[in-house]
Amino acid sequence: MKPFRNAFEAIKRLLRKLGGKKEPEEAYSQTTEPEVPDVAEAPKKPEISEAEAKKQQEEAMKEAAAKIAAAEEAAAKTAEKSGKKKGPAKPQPSPQQKKDNYQKTIDEAEKAEQKKYEEEVKKRAERTAKRQEAESRHDEKKIVDPVTGEEIELNAIPEEAIYLKKYMKLPTTANDILVTMNSIAKHPDMPKNIVILGRNGFGTVKVGEDFARSFYACGLVKSDKIAKIKAKQLNKIGLEKLAGLKGGCLIIENAGLVSFNKLVEVIKNSEPDQNDYVVILTGEIDSIANFFEENPDIVDAFIYLIDIHKISEVGMANLARGYIKEKGYKADKDVIDKLKASLKMMEGGNIDRFIELIDGGMAKCDTREEVSGNTRKELAVADF
Repeated sequence: MKPFRNAFEAIKRLLRKLGGKKEPEEAYSQTTEPEVPDVAEAPKKPEISEAEAKKQQEEAMKEAAAKIAAAEEAAAKTAEKSGKKKGPAKPQPSPQQKKDNYQKTIDEAEKAEQKKYEEEVKKRAERTAKRQEAESRHDEKKIVDPVTGEEIELNAIPEEAIYLKKYMKLPTTANDILVTMNSIAKHPDMPKNIVILGRNGFGTVKVGEDFARSFYACGLVKSDKIAKIKAKQLNKIGLEKLAGLKGGCLIIENAGLVSFNKLVEVIKNSEPDQNDYVVILTGEIDSIANFFEENPDIVDAFIYLIDIHKISEVGMANLARGYIKEKGYKADKDVIDKLKASLKMMEGGNIDRFIELIDGGMAKCDTREEVSGNTRKELAVADF
């Protein structure tokens, strides 16, 4: 069966998005929260606080009263100048009556503004309810299956996939992982090959290793063997070097530099009736996009895309929490703050260096606790 979508089509959509071009209606995966339109009849006005609304209400009442008073005064002057009288002159109101009339005008203006304010509050509540309803529908996490093009419901990743859980608070990456794991579970006979996008040296190989380990833990591959190789090195070797990889995973670093003929050999060698291993390509978005563009015959062998090419500081902090938990350690807020501060000393999104730093802290923690005689595995600021 030919895949309905493949990783290359998803990469092209990412490039269009980065270039500011409008994307086509169909999409490989939903990587951002959808916008929920407001239900206002007219163009949406900015939301205002209750205090601001009351202030505007008071100003409007004063303005209305002033306009009414000015109109009455103008009418009286006009009548006085014209000298036209249609009957006996009306008695002038007393100061108390004037005060009462002015208060009446204020009360009427206040009622009108209060009604207007209540209507706005009601509309705002209706918009909020609609937005919450839409968000609730989105929480059902239904998305397009890249293999069939049908809408599927996304289940949580399997408990066994512990190596992937640290990425689940990275919005784009988490969604890509959910799509991949759900679709592979639904279509075990389709190619499980993956493309992981990221900046060179920033941890795409580490993510590939985590997928390989999780695939084995979930029973999606038969062996826990993992081979890592740079594209230029792969170009020079014969595939007999991969004979011992049967049933495992091959991670190709800087995959945009692999030769077309060599990758075709690898894909054939990895098929179920051959050595039955998963191929994981890692590299930069432009490099891999160019490779697929020049070699369209192999794009359908790669259905799934994992995008980690841009991770924020908050995302890296979440990654640290997940990794620390994965390794069985504990860290309080001070430790996480220290790790966040350390990001300023390295390039943003460098997963490899960040994980290396955390591993070093864990080693210091083990040494410290061994001396003290406890095994709580509680990381301290001094460990970093």
